[in-house]
Amino acid sequence: MSMKKIILSLIVVIGILSVACDMDKKPYDKIATEDALQSIGDFSSLRNGCYAYVRTLFTGDYIIAPEIQADAVHAVVDYSNTYGQEYVWSFTAGDIGQFQTYYALINVCNLLINKGSELMPTFTAADQATLNQYMGEAYLLRALAYEELAMRFCKAYKSSTAASDLGLPLVTEYSPSGNSASYPARASLYDTYQLILGDLTEATNRLTTAGSANARYATKDAVTALRVRVALQMGDYPTCVSLAEPFLNAETYPLVNTKADFAQMWVNDNSTETIFQPFVSATELSTALGTYFINAAGSDESSPTFAPNPTFIPEQGILDMYNKANDIRFSVYFQGWYVTMSAGTAPLYLCYKYPGNPNIVSTITTKFINMFKVFRVAEVWLNYAEAATQVDEGKALEALRTLRRARILGYVDETFGGAALVNEIRKERQKEFFMEGRRLWDLKRYGEGLTRTAPQNPDFVYLNGNSTTTDINKPADDFRFVWPIPHHEVAANPQMEQNPGY
Repeated sequence: MSMKKIILSLIVVIGILSVACDMDKKPYDKIATEDALQSIGDFSSLRNGCYAYVRTLFTGDYIIAPEIQADAVHAVVDYSNTYGQEYVWSFTAGDIGQFQTYYALINVCNLLINKGSELMPTFTAADQATLNQYMGEAYLLRALAYEELAMRFCKAYKSSTAASDLGLPLVTEYSPSGNSASYPARASLYDTYQLILGDLTEATNRLTTAGSANARYATKDAVTALRVRVALQMGDYPTCVSLAEPFLNAETYPLVNTKADFAQMWVNDNSTETIFQPFVSATELSTALGTYFINAAGSDESSPTFAPNPTFIPEQGILDMYNKANDIRFSVYFQGWYVTMSAGTAPLYLCYKYPGNPNIVSTITTKFINMFKVFRVAEVWLNYAEAATQVDEGKALEALRTLRRARILGYVDETFGGAALVNEIRKERQKEFFMEGRRLWDLKRYGEGLTRTAPQNPDFVYLNGNSTTTDINKPADDFRFVWPIPHHEVAANPQMEQNPGY
C-alpha cells in the first residue's frame, strides 16, 4: 500500500508547530488544526503526517549521530568535522538536537488519538473501524517515539532505580498553551516506560492488520517487535522470551540465507525479514545515508569516473569480526575501492549498507537513499537470544545458531554457555546491526564502556592514535552515554531538569 503524498492543508499545519516543552504553542495566525478534523479523510491526512515524521526520525542524524559516537567507524584524514562533537565526545547541550522532532511526532499522535476518541461516536461503523486502526497506529508510533527518546536522553533502565531516575516529560493530550508554567516536568523513568507499555497495549487492542513483510504502516507484528525490544530494555527477560517465542515460531518473517536475498533487503528494500519499513519514494525522500560512507558529493558509482569520497570508514576491528568469505553480510555491508585522499591512494573497505534503491533514486542528487527498517526479524531473534541467556540458555544458544546458520554459509554449530554465550550474542548483534543506530544504546544497556579499534590504514584516518579519535576509551559511567536535553528545551520550560554533567 502506497502512502499518499501529504497535502499542504490546515490539517498538517502542525508540522511546523514549535514542539517539546513549548510544543503546545499554536500557530496563532492559523485556524486550530483540531478544528479542521471532521471527516475520516481528514484523519487519513493526519495519519500520513505521522508517517512523514517517522520517515524523518529513522534516517539521517537519528541513525548516524549515535553510530559516529560509538565504535564502528573512523573519520578520514581529510575530515571536515561532520558530526565532530559526537565523534570526539565533546558535545554540549547546545550541540545535540533530535528531542524536538520526536515530540513533534508525539504531538501529531496526541491530536489523532484525542480527536479520534472525541469524534468516534459520530462516524459510521465502517469509518469507526478505520479510525480505530489509525488510532492504534498512533499509539504504536507514540510509544516508539518515547522509547527512542528514552534511549537517548535517559539512563539505561534498571528496575532498582527506575522510580527515581529521570525520565521524560509525558505529554498525552493535544492541549496548546503559551503558558510555560503549565509545561510538564520530567517524569520518572519508571513512569515513562509505563506509558510506553500502556500505549503498546492500546495499539495491540486496536490494530487489526496482522502484518506482512515490508509493511509500510504499523501492524500488530510491529507492536510485538517493539514490545520484545522494550521488555529487553527493562530487563524483563521472561516477558521478552514469552513474547518473542511464538512470534518467531510463526515464521511469518523467515531469515534469508543467500547473498542475493540479503542484498535485496539493503539495495531494493525488499525482504521476508522486514517487519516495518516506512514508505520512501522519489517524491517523498528520506536522507541519503550512504553519502557519509561512500561519497559525500553524492556522485554515482556506476559512472566510469566515480571516485569514492567517504567521510567515515569502518574500523579494522569491525571488518575482522566477519567471516569475509562466508558471511553473507560482509559483501553487502562493505565494498572495497581504491580511495584517493591527501594521504595518497589506498585500497579501503567502505560501508555500503545504504547504496541507494534504484526504484527511488532518479538522479545523482538523490543517490544513496534507502527505506529504513524500523523493525526486522533479526532483531527479534537477537533480543530473544539475549533475554533467554537469563531464562533458558538452551533456547539462547539455539537462537544464536539459527541466526548464524542463515548468515554464515556452511556454518557449523558451536556451543557456548554462561558469559561466553552472552558475549557471542553481543558480537552477533554488533555485526548484524552495523550502522543502524543501535550500537551506542546497546553499550549503555550492557553497562559497558567504549573502545575503538585499530584503523584499516593509519595514514587515512583523522588524528590516528589520538585519545579523542581512534584511541578513544570511555568508561561505562561516562555521562555522555546519556545525551543532554537541548538548551532551548531547558530555556523554554522552567520545570525541565538537565541531565547530570551538562
